[in-house]
Amino acid sequence: MKMPEFSLVLPMYNEEQIATRVLAELQSVLDKEGIEYELVVVDNGSNDKTGEILEALHKIDTRIRPVHVKVNEGYTWGIACGLKEARGKILGFSDGDGQIDPQDILRVYKRLNETDAVFCKGTRCRRKDGWKRIVASSAYNLIFQVLFFIRIRDINGKPKIFKREFYDQITLESKDWFIDPELIIKLVHKGYKVEDVKIGFSERTKGKSNISYGTVHEFLRNMIRWRIALWKNRK
Repeated sequence: MKMPEFSLVLPMYNEEQIATRVLAELQSVLDKEGIEYELVVVDNGSNDKTGEILEALHKIDTRIRPVHVKVNEGYTWGIACGLKEARGKILGFSDGDGQIDPQDILRVYKRLNETDAVFCKGTRCRRKDGWKRIVASSAYNLIFQVLFFIRIRDINGKPKIFKREFYDQITLESKDWFIDPELIIKLVHKGYKVEDVKIGFSERTKGKSNISYGTVHEFLRNMIRWRIALWKNRK
């Protein structure tokens, strides 16, 4: 099969209500731009009909490539499984829940191609996911910046799109929700440039968010663990 220019990984967990719409809207935008792409859609241990829907869509358009994870071992693990299957020269991932406008994904992709950066990400500036999430995100980003001395806004902002040369140099270690900070830490420590693009962030119309208070605890534990590991490596 021909290597596509762009591989976008989209993790989905119990998204049967929106999977078809999300992919159709994204394909419409990419098709109009004339980009050679593949959508690597990860059925991340869903227990609804998400996997069946993805297989049906693949039969219609092989640029939709389902990857099935039998047991959900975490958000990062789902993305990691998708990235292993991705064949593009440029790789990326975004949420598969429809909260990020496909036009914003396109803008991040274009920015990467317009600059000498190897990594480009979205920064959520028009958020509609509730004040509690916004406050928690602000606090989390502040703690991250203090611990790691990295002045990058919205660590968890997506999409994250990067050149294969960067991906081939790293190994993803996390399985839970820590993929975004892990990538930023490894990127900065390798001396790479990061490009930011301001994007919107809509509220969910269907489905259910899987972020909980336990997720927040995971973030905090991981930040402490990674900070300690970096200190030890410098000794």
